[in-house]
Amino acid sequence: MTAFSVNEFYQRNRRVVIWAILFGLLWLLRDFFGLVFLSFVLAIIAMPLAEFGERRLRLPHWLALTLVYALFLVVLASFVRFVVPSVAFEANRMIDNLPETELRLLEVKNRLVGQYPTLRQPLSGYLVSALSGDKAAAVEQRLAGERTRLSLTEEEVVAAMESGPPPDGALAEYFGRRDQLYLNALVDEQFQKVRDNAPAVINMLYRGTATTLLALLFSFLILIDIRRIKRGIALLKNSRVGDFYEEAASPVVRFGVLMGHAIEAQATIALVNTVLTLGGLLLLGIPLVALLSVIVFVCSFIPVLGVFISTTPILLVALNAGGPALSLAAVGMIVGIHAIEAYLLNPLIYGRHLKLNPVLTLIILYVAYHAFGLWGMLLGVPVARYFIHDVLGVPFHDRPATAAERDDDPVAVPGLALGTMPVATLAAQFVADWAFLR
Repeated sequence: MTAFSVNEFYQRNRRVVIWAILFGLLWLLRDFFGLVFLSFVLAIIAMPLAEFGERRLRLPHWLALTLVYALFLVVLASFVRFVVPSVAFEANRMIDNLPETELRLLEVKNRLVGQYPTLRQPLSGYLVSALSGDKAAAVEQRLAGERTRLSLTEEEVVAAMESGPPPDGALAEYFGRRDQLYLNALVDEQFQKVRDNAPAVINMLYRGTATTLLALLFSFLILIDIRRIKRGIALLKNSRVGDFYEEAASPVVRFGVLMGHAIEAQATIALVNTVLTLGGLLLLGIPLVALLSVIVFVCSFIPVLGVFISTTPILLVALNAGGPALSLAAVGMIVGIHAIEAYLLNPLIYGRHLKLNPVLTLIILYVAYHAFGLWGMLLGVPVARYFIHDVLGVPFHDRPATAAERDDDPVAVPGLALGTMPVATLAAQFVADWAFLR
């Protein structure tokens, strides 16, 4: 029986050992993923701008890079200086307009119930179900006093609620008071939730700001000394960790290039999303169009959470400018735009930049989000693209299959070969694929 040899085990399983160690290190450093990823994104954005300054303006590398990061700081400071106060002003304005907003909501509800009496009970039931048990019990106690004051019995109230014609006299006054109490309780409860969550939100914003500033600093320091860093990394090839360098250097570089393409795709999606939102704001007549468009563009780079961050100021401005009707129209506009983004723009643009089929891209985004959440949305498509073509070795198809090739392949799915096609062709391809899979 031969003795166990660590060196022999390593030589036979070198690739597995190296990648196990690398993934273990990544797991230990998982708390720094946000900082590393943001630094990478800023570096990807800054490098082309700095190279433009070097080539076209004949600037030294350090000066071009310094100007780019000065521009980043100006944009960040302007965002904090102008956007945050505007959102705070709209929030305060909404709070001041709450009594008027509640009256508008009650008028809308009464108008709906007058036209469709069968909606009275479902709407009232929704207001009750939206409240916590304690709040609902407190409102019911006050309503008992209202019934006593108006000389009404609970049976009369239930009968009036279930009957078709709208109530009048004491019953009409009771139902108006009932709706007002429930609506006030619902608004108070929601504002209490906001106040309870405010410290956590402030802490999240503080950590996000600190992470952004650190990412700006780290990416600047890396890019300002990028040539020396490259030479230093190349020296690892002849060091004691040369095996790690030879095994991991090329895959890491290829994955970095893929992430760069993914960021380009996200920038394209952000631009299209902003243009669509700008058109919707102009169509609905919502003010502060320029400010809201800037917020939408910046927040489009934040998967999932960015939707809620950019929607909040739009709804506040719409509610203050046109009341609940305009805010509901804004919600419909935002839902429509993000449906287009999720089911059309993301698959098409990501698929074109990363050379993946749009239907496959949509499936990857869906599965990655539900399996890994935010990081799944960020890294799901480039990781899947890397495993499909770099690890598994699935070849690219630079042209659609001919009719003869499709006839020879009985399991060929229409449109799997995307290659480099214009957007109109990609759109037609996506529709054909979707219809086929349905």
